[in-house]
Parts: sequence; structure tokens; C-alpha cells
Amino acid sequence: IQSAARLISRENEKLKDNAAQPVLLITLPLLEGEGCQNVSLSEIIDCDNHDGIRKLFHPLNSEYSSMEIVDMVNQEGDVLGSLPRPFVHTWNILHRGVGLIVTKDQSILDADSSILPEVYVHQRTSTKRIFPSLYDMFVGGVSSTGEKPEWTAAREVAEELGLKGALEYLELESKIDADSNGDVISLKTNPLSEKLFQCTVCTSYNRCVVSMFAYKCNTKSEEMSWQEEEVAWGDFVPYEIVECAGGMSIERLVQNGDWPGSNFSGVGETLAMVSCEQIEEVKSKCNNIQSWEKWDFVPDGLLVWEAWLNWWKKSNAR
Repeated sequence: IQSAARLISRENEKLKDNAAQPVLLITLPLLEGEGCQNVSLSEIIDCDNHDGIRKLFHPLNSEYSSMEIVDMVNQEGDVLGSLPRPFVHTWNILHRGVGLIVTKDQSILDADSSILPEVYVHQRTSTKRIFPSLYDMFVGGVSSTGEKPEWTAAREVAEELGLKGALEYLELESKIDADSNGDVISLKTNPLSEKLFQCTVCTSYNRCVVSMFAYKCNTKSEEMSWQEEEVAWGDFVPYEIVECAGGMSIERLVQNGDWPGSNFSGVGETLAMVSCEQIEEVKSKCNNIQSWEKWDFVPDGLLVWEAWLNWWKKSNAR
């Protein structure tokens, strides 16, 4: 129905008939057995108002009329249609999301490749339904339908860690006419990078096209805070620890036959830091952080980590 609505809309634009508002009569049984419902074309294709999409799914479950709407996409991230968020998890539908690597007081993009800033790592609470007590080196989340990736990234880091610098910047930017008052924007720096790359995570429980960003946390002006029901522990740790801990976590998944990523011979080339010599070097250098070599990371996050390492290697090579 959504595809038909878009097709009709495009045909109408060709005819330049802006006055007509075609009505699609969708013959679907409502929960109360009232026959059918009328949904206007404009409602279905309105990116700012999702009531039309909700009406399409209302006959299946009345609760869908108030739920968040997200985009179903193809492997390239092109939107195929929109649907209530529970469908994504129930049927493991490919959707849009973001990932952020958060660093302390310096953007990882501005750092010397030999001396990288500390990266924020957190541990999920033991009460989480999925992956309880596992670690993650990224902040991530799902994009709502029509939501631009940078807005999703700014919203997620604000909600999960209390870092609101990027969200405040985007809100300010959206209110200012850059042509007449562009100087105001320059007074405030956006801690969120531009989109760095895009990768696709595909597992038996999650399929997502991820847009990757970097975020610089200025610890002098921003205070880290998280929801107690979401995060058990979190802190900035040396990049070397994240490298080694992530690589060792992947090795354990491979040994147990649970690694959802590429074959390990291919991963080994990317994660060359998981050598006995380097592990011992990091242990002696970072002896103030205990048990990091036992950290087990969220498999989805490790798939993004693998993509990050490949992108990082190529970008440094350039």
C-alpha cells in the first residue's frame, strides 16, 4: 500500500495536479469488525505525520496506533516502507540505526594515529532482556522513520549518556537562517562528526544498516550521566584496551562457534593487535584497569567494531 501511495504521488506530480487529494479505500477488517477504513494518500506519504502509517497497521493491533514508526530498508539503506517498531524485533526486519564512538576531550579524527584518545566503554545491567552484563564500546540506537542519521546520533548520546552538546547544536542550527545569520553557528562547535561510513549488521536477532559517527566529550563542559536501569558501569579507557579486549572477545566467540561476523582468518588481519606480546604490553601499561581481558562485548557491537577497524585502517592509509 505504501509503495502504491508513493507511485500515485509521483504520477500526480507529473500531472502537476496539486489540488487533487486521492483517497485510498483500504478494505481491511478492523478489530471491531467495522469493515474498512479510509486513508488519504497525503497521510501515507507525509514524513512528518505518521498517522497514516499507523492506520495501516491498526487492524492488526490497536496498540500500533500509538507506537514509534521506523523504516524498513534494503542493504543500501534505501527506505522501502515504514512500520511499527515491534515488527522490526519480531520479524528481524532490516532497519536504520546509528553507532557512535565517544572519546574523551579530543575527537578521534583529530588525533595522532599513534596516540589515540580514551574511548567510553560501558557495561549493560544484569536485568537487560538482551545481552545482560555484556560490554559495548559504542553508543547506538534505531532511527525513527524520516529521522536523519545525525539527529538519531545526537538524540541517542543525549538519552543514553546525558551528552547534549550535539543535540543543542542541531536544534540551534535548525532555528537559524544560515544565509542571514551564519556567524551565530560558528560560535558553537558541534561535538558530533559527520557520518563516517555505513555498514550492515546481520544476525539472527538483529538486522540493521548502521551509520557511524564520532563524538568528542568535553569533560570540562559536559557531565556524563546514564540511566541506572540501562548501564551498570561506564568509563573512559585507553584505546589500546578497547582494541585488545574487543579482539579477545571475538576470539572467544569464534572458539565457541558463536561469532556472527566474517571468517576468523579475515578478522585476524584486521585485529592483528590480539597477539600475546601486545596483550602483555597493554597489561603492563594499563595495570590500573582490572579484568579488561575478560570483558565480553555485545556481538552486534563487535560487528560494528570490525567495520570500524577496517574503515580506520583504510582512512589512515590515505
